[in-house]
Amino acid sequence: MATNGRGRPLGVRAVIRILAVALVGVALLGLPAAAQTGSNIIAGQSAGGLRIGTSVSDVIAALGSLYESEDSESGKYTLYDWPLKPFAVAVEKESGRVVLVLVGFTDAFRTDKGILGGSERQAVETAYGKEYTSSEGGRSTRLIYDELGIAFDLGRSGALSSKVTQIFIFVPGQWKAIMEGL
Repeated sequence: MATNGRGRPLGVRAVIRILAVALVGVALLGLPAAAQTGSNIIAGQSAGGLRIGTSVSDVIAALGSLYESEDSESGKYTLYDWPLKPFAVAVEKESGRVVLVLVGFTDAFRTDKGILGGSERQAVETAYGKEYTSSEGGRSTRLIYDELGIAFDLGRSGALSSKVTQIFIFVPGQWKAIMEGL
């Protein structure tokens, strides 16, 4: 288990940050052929066949048993990460249902509006509009379309500058509540 400098397990936010860095620089393996039938990403609904609201057992059945999990600091969610796949999910502990799916840098999955890993910011804004909330991180800028249930991380430097590095699908209108619970 990964720990911080004080010997304590990394929190969910730290794991997400590590995922963001790792996923940006590494070409990840795709899903097995059987799981690739749902390669589209639909805002507020699904990503790669993983549906918002589905049970964690359905996600494990689709992605396999090689995963890591950790409870959020608030105790409200459990984060599941498949290290050999471009997916991580946040599951509400009380219901056992998926509330957020993260698709890491890959061009194997695209939104129903044509956006995929490597797409330019302008393409995102053309497809989804300019009515978003943004936040700045160390390595990325996040465009959050809360009412649609989709967010995009854009690289801030190098070859990935202004290009999609991650796509988040979540319960529409719940971005802030989910992020506060992580």
